[in-house]
Amino acid sequence: MSKMSWRNPTIFFGEAAAGASDACRGVMQLVSLGRGAQQARHAHASDDAEAELESVLPNGPLASAPRPQQTRWPLVVALAALSVVICYADRSNISTAIIPMSEQFGWQPSLQGWILSMFFLGYLLTQLLGGALADRYGGKGVLAAGVAAWSLTTCLTPPAAYIGLPALIGIRIAMGLGEGVAFPAIHSIIARSVPVENQSTAVGVVTAASYVGTALAFGLAPTIIEDLGWPWVFYLFGASAALWLPFWLPLRMEGGSRSGGSSGSSGKSFNILQLFSSGDAADGSIRGGGLQGLPSSGQLAEGGRLQRVPTSLSDDYAASEAETEWSDGVAVGYKMEQQRRLGVGFLPLLRTKPVWAICVAQYTGSWGFYGLLNWLPSFFKDAYHVEIAQLATFTLLPYVVQGGVGAGAGIVADALLARGWPIKRVRRVLQTVGMLGPAACMVAAASPLTEGDPAAASAWITFGLGLNALTLAGVSVSHLDIAPKHAGVVFAAGNTSATVAGLLAVPLTGVVLQATGSWPLVFGITAAHYVVGAALFALWVGDKPLPQDG
Repeated sequence: MSKMSWRNPTIFFGEAAAGASDACRGVMQLVSLGRGAQQARHAHASDDAEAELESVLPNGPLASAPRPQQTRWPLVVALAALSVVICYADRSNISTAIIPMSEQFGWQPSLQGWILSMFFLGYLLTQLLGGALADRYGGKGVLAAGVAAWSLTTCLTPPAAYIGLPALIGIRIAMGLGEGVAFPAIHSIIARSVPVENQSTAVGVVTAASYVGTALAFGLAPTIIEDLGWPWVFYLFGASAALWLPFWLPLRMEGGSRSGGSSGSSGKSFNILQLFSSGDAADGSIRGGGLQGLPSSGQLAEGGRLQRVPTSLSDDYAASEAETEWSDGVAVGYKMEQQRRLGVGFLPLLRTKPVWAICVAQYTGSWGFYGLLNWLPSFFKDAYHVEIAQLATFTLLPYVVQGGVGAGAGIVADALLARGWPIKRVRRVLQTVGMLGPAACMVAAASPLTEGDPAAASAWITFGLGLNALTLAGVSVSHLDIAPKHAGVVFAAGNTSATVAGLLAVPLTGVVLQATGSWPLVFGITAAHYVVGAALFALWVGDKPLPQDG
């Protein structure tokens, strides 16, 4: 068995007796527990050793921390990826169908943009909730509910369109509500069900499935429209969930931190804010009255000396990097002191630069991805007068290539990490290439280099989206590096930022096109977003669990 990298798990220390002798005993116990925890996580210690630690801390994070189940994780990832294929096929089919819909109902480009963007309004509202529910109760049920909801609304899209614009907008928002929980739930499942050394691969496969779903929609929708009419695009794609649910529902996998059914601790009533915390330590305190028996006033003992603990938020991440140089027990004690001061859970995590790196990269990258996803068929029809029946020739290949590169990106990242590359270098390199490369390709695709040649434009877009898939081993897995215990909700924060980009980019693109008719301007705005996102991610990216992850 390959050696698993240590994820720096936090160990909550219970009450220590007051007094000088008890203080010494408390510090020594911290050292012992710190070494035991490191052995259990870092060197695959025996189950007996881990059970001994749990007997000392029965309600601590060892009882709720992610425990990868290696025997079933490939099947879990495969079925999760299939759900993503369905997800993106259902959301992407309207990008082609809106062309005949607009001709039938008389929609102008700006109105088309607003119709397309209403999906993102619903998608925005359930990202954090889906991630928090999955982290707390497990992602299996959350994902199943989401698939059922968005599939139903996909089938209801044609009737809503015939009823009128308000009904169509309402059904698009409802579809977004269903799809919003999908990726946060899946990433929470990955954090708990996939071994650490395989998580980049799992994320790459699952996210690459989104491109497969997009390619499926772009490849099949033109033929379905020509042969059966545009409503059948929604009926056939929406019904595909009936093929997936019977395989997903029987699966057994590890749940969230409250999978046993408790909504809170000590019989307290349910509070939605509890979803964004970390169990009993949600208030930032250590159960049993704090760190009694440990050095106070921001200091910690090491080798007979008192070391100063950083006292500002800006020091926290640098200090967490330095802590690994300390002895095991002192590092654990230091981590506990950080948690006492900073708090544990989503809101404290949201104040850190590594989480902001994820949010900014997701926002800027998705400005281009969602813009292309929704407007690419219209681009080829307007700029190159490609008929609907031939659209698949130019819109399918970019996403096929993106899916293939995305699936391989995670494998490459895990291979580089296995060879000793630092995590931060792997994330930076792949993310930077995955954003600056597409920026250049987007400019070229709408430049005089491709004038009158849709095949040349498709080639540039294909190359750019292929490079963009490298980010699946960058920002798309970074939350597993910095917040494995809150992977679902941190991913949801990034995906919420991405959704805001879609909510803005899709309608604003319609406004820009109606006002200027300039596709080069649209692609230039996209390229500028990519450049800014690459720079900020490289500056702020993290590479190890944050103290606020608990």
